[in-house]
Amino acid sequence: MNNQLSNISTQYRKFSKGQYIEHTQFNEFLDFFEDQDRLSRVLLQGVGIVCGLKPKPVYKDSLLKSIQLSQGAALTTDGDLLTLNKTNKVSEELYVSDLKTINIDQKEYTHFKVYDNFKAKYPAFYDEEKQIELWELATDLEKNSDFQPIEKLSDLENKYLLLYLESYEKEVRPCRGVDCDNHGVQQIRNLKVLVTTADGINYIRDKDEIQRHPLFEKDILKDVKMERVIIDHLILERGIDAGFSSLDLKNMYVSVLEKNKYGAGIFAKINAISKIIGMPEVDHKTFEAKLKEFLTQSAGFQYVYDIVKDLTNTYSEITALLPKAFTKCFPDLVSFPKHVMLGKLTSKIQLDPYRHQFYNSPVLDDDKAGQKIKLLISRFAQQAKSFRYSRDFEDKSEIKITPSQKLNSLSDKAIPFYYEVSEEFLKTWNFDKSSNRSSKENLGYDTDLLSPDAHIQNPVSFNIDRNSFYNIEGHQGMDYQQAFEQIKKIRDEQQLGFDIMLLSFGELVKNKDLSKAYFNDYVEKNSGLEHLRGVEKGGTFVMVYEISGRDTTIVADFSLPYICCTPKAKINLSLPSATICAEAERIPFTVLPFNGVVTADVDPKFNGGIELVNGIYFFKPQSVSPELHNQQITFSVNGSPVDCSIKVIPQPEVKIDITSIAYPEGDSIQTTVSFHISGDNVADYQYSWDFLGNGSFISLNPDANGNITYTFYNLDPKRIPTIKVNVTGSGCSQNIAIRDWYEEIPIVINSINFPEGGNCCEGVAG
Repeated sequence: MNNQLSNISTQYRKFSKGQYIEHTQFNEFLDFFEDQDRLSRVLLQGVGIVCGLKPKPVYKDSLLKSIQLSQGAALTTDGDLLTLNKTNKVSEELYVSDLKTINIDQKEYTHFKVYDNFKAKYPAFYDEEKQIELWELATDLEKNSDFQPIEKLSDLENKYLLLYLESYEKEVRPCRGVDCDNHGVQQIRNLKVLVTTADGINYIRDKDEIQRHPLFEKDILKDVKMERVIIDHLILERGIDAGFSSLDLKNMYVSVLEKNKYGAGIFAKINAISKIIGMPEVDHKTFEAKLKEFLTQSAGFQYVYDIVKDLTNTYSEITALLPKAFTKCFPDLVSFPKHVMLGKLTSKIQLDPYRHQFYNSPVLDDDKAGQKIKLLISRFAQQAKSFRYSRDFEDKSEIKITPSQKLNSLSDKAIPFYYEVSEEFLKTWNFDKSSNRSSKENLGYDTDLLSPDAHIQNPVSFNIDRNSFYNIEGHQGMDYQQAFEQIKKIRDEQQLGFDIMLLSFGELVKNKDLSKAYFNDYVEKNSGLEHLRGVEKGGTFVMVYEISGRDTTIVADFSLPYICCTPKAKINLSLPSATICAEAERIPFTVLPFNGVVTADVDPKFNGGIELVNGIYFFKPQSVSPELHNQQITFSVNGSPVDCSIKVIPQPEVKIDITSIAYPEGDSIQTTVSFHISGDNVADYQYSWDFLGNGSFISLNPDANGNITYTFYNLDPKRIPTIKVNVTGSGCSQNIAIRDWYEEIPIVINSINFPEGGNCCEGVAG
């Protein structure tokens, strides 16, 4: 079997009028454009699995009943575009192929048989002259007598899937008869799903110059997480009555760091990646020695944990980009010309080494993943090199609160104070800002090299709606009273939404300061304490201080994701109305305390309508999820429920029907009309009626059953007014017009009396 791109046509002929065309000339024409099409796919788009084509084994009573394969797309290195298909129309002509459809969600394979590749002789399947073990899968409609139920397929843990385009030329038979135009060499293209063993897939992959990527071989992409330091374990292990000190906290952090080997595993993985892409390695021994030296100090041990956590986060950013960086400028054309590997049948890992990724052309690398990875590796080296902490440094520093992010990648967070910031460091922190030559617009503790613009030098004075976290730095090693007052002063001046607590290792006798607490009691009663080098909006920043002689210094800090325990001003929340239309404009909350954080007590998947604009909370009914309409939405301030609720009602869709009309009888001048109002929330609206069509409206609301009655006087049947109704309520409105509602009563003549001797025109109705 020859691959299409093993020999390509580089020129073709244009045909002249009346020219006799040889088959070689016409085939040359077809080959040229087919080759160009294939080369365009491979070199300008990429090769591998584009999307989908994910296998899923289906079991029943612990037996394999089928293998589902989702629809998808893949490109081989020979430029073949592979998608699942099924026969849509059977050809009625002998030499015309059946028509297929690709408009399917998946295919379910229920049978299998041993596969023999003798027709195509695809080289990837042969170890010298011997074919590797292969089985062909078939759906219930595709199977024939050669297939057997898939539940008989054994050793499933040792099975791997392939999508294979069986490609060969059908044998040419001598032409018989007068007309041979319908003959020719038929090009067979059969798409097959094959199963092989571990030995088979390894043999195939060993021939693959693209998939045998070092990242798969070295297990570099396996995720790495830092173990958390859970302070509650101190109380659980030693009891509420035990005495604790800063040494106990330090030992907890040192224990985690030693288990982690001070990030040795991450350094090894980063250096492996660096070697692959041609970047210098980062020395871990020097880094580890620096950390151990810092740990000899009484304060700052939490920052040693932080730097290793930062490096772990940088590694996570790199591994998230690596699959996107599998670019190939000129992919090896014989790596997988007629197949793609779909992975292990029972694989549970995200990046299966036996499943082809998509190796896109560099021209499609819109995210510039390769450049980002190189910059992040440079940042990793800068972080390891630039970490600093000393008691002298902290003594000279000042307390700063810097807006940051809680959940975003490290690149989007403010630069921590324990990095010695240089020009080179700034250029590696955030790829997007460095690409735009705005690396000096990062936020951080050290602002000497940052932009002199006020919103960079003092960011808490500007709009911080998009920031979910506050870095609080410069306080460790400081007197606890001074630290508390300085942080409180910044918080109050800038109206920042968090609380502050102080914890003492010693018991507080006759303590009346509710901003202080005994470490043991507080930790036992308040779960979720975690060192984050700051606090999220609406949280509590907790500082732990230790008394040593005359010194009372901060030795650690933690945070809680909620407001807790210090004395509060009266909490209250109110809105101008208790019901509002879904299409109404936003209305302001009245919040006490004025810097309180307002949240809606609704399911997180729904929008509760809260909007924060320039520090003021609004309720915006237009953004409320429709699922919350017609029900009470309640709220909390600083995590505490308040007596404030509102109901959002949708735009009214009221229907008004006339149920009866009592027409005047005899000398009566009254016409009484009965109306019935139906629809949702009928009782929530106000109704104004213009019964006479003269623009004069009167208010008239329905009874409990939705009924209204109105009486007209001296109504002229020739001038029946259009009844207009304005439906309003909580900002909603609907205008209704009722026309042609009056049915004129016909005059019925029962008999005619004629005078004796008179004619028909002189008759009188009786």
